[in-house]
Order: sequence, then structure tokens, then C-alpha cells
Amino acid sequence: MGKMYWNDLDGSYLLSKVFSKPVGISDIDLFDIRMDREGSTVIISFDLIDKLPDNPPIKWVKGYNRCRCGINCGGVSMIKLDGISTNMQASIKIEKKDGYSEVLINGPEVFLHLKCTHIQFMGPSVYISN
Repeated sequence: MGKMYWNDLDGSYLLSKVFSKPVGISDIDLFDIRMDREGSTVIISFDLIDKLPDNPPIKWVKGYNRCRCGINCGGVSMIKLDGISTNMQASIKIEKKDGYSEVLINGPEVFLHLKCTHIQFMGPSVYISN
């Protein structure tokens, strides 16, 4: 399996418009994890690290320095979560297996491993953080 890109996921249309090159799946700054038993869904929100859109629409805020994205994982059959912190930088890997996908988030303060049947990309949006 070669390098995976956020652009490979369903729902990444806007991402492909605002970044001129495909965006590799690598390090993230984890913001929140929401679990919902409806459709056994896990929604993970995060900022990309060291990656900002280089082709933004005119209406976006000027001078942004953060890019928020997320993944909506549906049909979750297994989840393991360990650790929480006010700063959760971590590496993320998504592996497509036979009939399901695995999401692995691993950092000094957080570990998350889940298996799901579908992943939908959310975002991106941008904002200014001091």
C-alpha cells in the first residue's frame, strides 16, 4: 500500500479545490472525538499540521494559520481509545482492508484505533489561532 492522501477519501471535493496538490495523510492535532450509537458513528475533528490551503476561495478569512478537517467513520465495529490531553498532536494512518478500513491515531498523549465500514472526509475550514 503506497502513501495515502486525504483526497482519496469520499467527501474530499472541497479539499481538492483549495489545495493545489494532494494532501498526504500524516500528522494531525486532534481536536475532538464524538461517538454516536446511531449508525455506530465516530466523528474525529482535527487540524492538519504544517498544511494550509494554497488556493483558498475569496470569502475565506485572510491570514488564517490553522486548517480544520475531520473524518466521519460509519459502521464502526471496534474502537479503542486511551489518553486525553489539551494538546493531542499525533500521527494518523488509514488503511483500507478487505471490506473495512482501519484508523490508527498515535501520539504521546492519545491512542485511538478503530475499524469501520465507511469513512467520509469533512472540511476543510480555516481559522486564525493565536
